[in-house]
Amino acid sequence: MNTQYNDPKGAAGALKTPLGLIPPYAMEQTALAHKLGAEKYGPFNWRDTGVCVSTYINAIMRHINAFRDGENLDPESGISHLAHIACSCNILLDADYCDTLQDDRNIAPQNFPDKLEYEPEHLLNDVLQEFYADNNGYVALDGDATIEEGDEYYDIYEREWVKSAYVGMPITASKLLYRRPIVEEHPKRADTECECGRYKINHYTLGVTCEDCDLQWQDPY
Repeated sequence: MNTQYNDPKGAAGALKTPLGLIPPYAMEQTALAHKLGAEKYGPFNWRDTGVCVSTYINAIMRHINAFRDGENLDPESGISHLAHIACSCNILLDADYCDTLQDDRNIAPQNFPDKLEYEPEHLLNDVLQEFYADNNGYVALDGDATIEEGDEYYDIYEREWVKSAYVGMPITASKLLYRRPIVEEHPKRADTECECGRYKINHYTLGVTCEDCDLQWQDPY
């Protein structure tokens, strides 16, 4: 979706979280599920008391299994099982954001972040220092940059650079290190290719000609 903005506020707003992309019906149904929880336990109760991951994982699995068996609506609430799943995911996300999430997952050792040689933050600092010491044709992107085709981020768990799939998105809130390849433009290179496959250049005496052969090119316009 490409929207042309001709006002400063519209252009600035385009860089913020696009809340308008959440489907209204999905938002409405999820809000109804949240309303039931608020009536039972109080609104935003997970921010006050904290919640266990396993509690909501189990609830999500129960709703998933009921939906898999062909039941669309929860018989107790009359609301879609999918809305209940979305509601549980919202709570997990918000509790994690508010630092009230009690992580009781049974995490496999090979995926456990603490098993890294360094903590992620320390590892990222080391990568950042190495990057500035020898950037190898790349430039680091700061938090105000917009991701472009070819930009890469450093995966702290796999310990390698990976091309980003979020082209066009700002990286303001990201804690990752992004880099962009430096493309050096040929000062004399034209935008077209010669018949021999090489680029045409703007020669100071011959005009537009090939950079590698004797074929001279005349502008047809």
